[in-house]
Amino acid sequence: MLQALVVAALLASSAGQQFLPQTRFTFNPYDVSTYLKSARMAEVNPKEQEKIAKQVKFPCSLKKSSKVPDRVDRLRPGDVAVVAAMGDSLIAGNGALENNALGSFIESRGVSWAAGGDEDWHDFLTLPNILKEMNPNLTGYSQGRAEFLTPVSALNVAFPISADNSALSQAKTLVAKMRQMLGKRYATDWKVVTILFGANDLCSGQCYNARASSPSAHAYKLRQALDYLQDNMPRAFVNLVSALDVTVSVRIKRSMVCRIIHRFFCSCYHMMSNPLETLARMARLYQKHEKQLIESGRYNVKPDFTVVIQPFMTAYNMPLNEKYKLQEVIDISYITYDCFHFSQKGHALVANMLWNNMLEPVGSKSTRKMKNMFDKFYCPSEDNPYFFTTNNSIAFYKTGRQDGIKKMVVKKRLL
Repeated sequence: MLQALVVAALLASSAGQQFLPQTRFTFNPYDVSTYLKSARMAEVNPKEQEKIAKQVKFPCSLKKSSKVPDRVDRLRPGDVAVVAAMGDSLIAGNGALENNALGSFIESRGVSWAAGGDEDWHDFLTLPNILKEMNPNLTGYSQGRAEFLTPVSALNVAFPISADNSALSQAKTLVAKMRQMLGKRYATDWKVVTILFGANDLCSGQCYNARASSPSAHAYKLRQALDYLQDNMPRAFVNLVSALDVTVSVRIKRSMVCRIIHRFFCSCYHMMSNPLETLARMARLYQKHEKQLIESGRYNVKPDFTVVIQPFMTAYNMPLNEKYKLQEVIDISYITYDCFHFSQKGHALVANMLWNNMLEPVGSKSTRKMKNMFDKFYCPSEDNPYFFTTNNSIAFYKTGRQDGIKKMVVKKRLL
């Protein structure tokens, strides 16, 4: 359904005209590459992001809406008052700041790409730290090393061993915590919720209960959680991040420790006759069913709620070309010492990719890998200041603007 709408919008746009949905930043008057280069020369943890000098200003406009919007299609980053997240250890921040594989059991939620709020973007690039630049009163982000449901976890309700069958219970927990935290503001504050499930179902479910871990079952369990959020959470923009292809954990340079501990984190890989192809194919099917669920239009019926697929994780899918299947997919510095989770540097890169996806129109979101943080970092533009939704993406394809209002072109008269 959505693809047809996007195609129709493209055909309706002025012949071949290309619209730019966002502004690509340059750091001025400071060159970020200079700071990254000097940071690399310093003695820093290779698995942590290169720090940006504090005098470097955040590149995007900090404008909020003059009046709090009542439609999700008009939601600016600066309008967001609350952040939250649901998922598994990839969102809980397991091992992100640790210097050995056993540290993978420690949850560094404060640097989580989806919900962490430690320090600021100069030190730890996360979605909340980006949003804090536009709204210093942002709430909901987690801090420090914290386990599930501890006070400093705040609205990051991800649980390390969670499979998609816990999505609904996490949604209920999130709504309850958010109501308690916000009180009367629950009805009026704009929220961004980021969701990622699937890794544990692929790694630990496929070989034990294939039916319960099937792509259709995965989509159904996500649907239950998203339906609950739609019915119980007003003023919300939900990021559904595509499931990660877990074979990425063997398509990197692995130490002997990684090879041994991998059996614990992804037991099914070691119980299948053809695990690489089987799990990679299943991950693509998970992603396909997630996309079909959202493209059904099920979450475009309320003016103040939507769910948008953010497909950047598909950049790490195993290539279909036999020649490149085992090609190194990402530098090991972005992965923890267990070779399964994101290091803090990895969290920063993923936060960058999520942010870019949120500022790209539905149907044209990037699924290309980024080699380094800040290789590409988008900012809202004057014509397109909002997060992209299905509806304002269609308007954008037609007019080049999210509000659907065509700019008047004044032609000068020749004397």
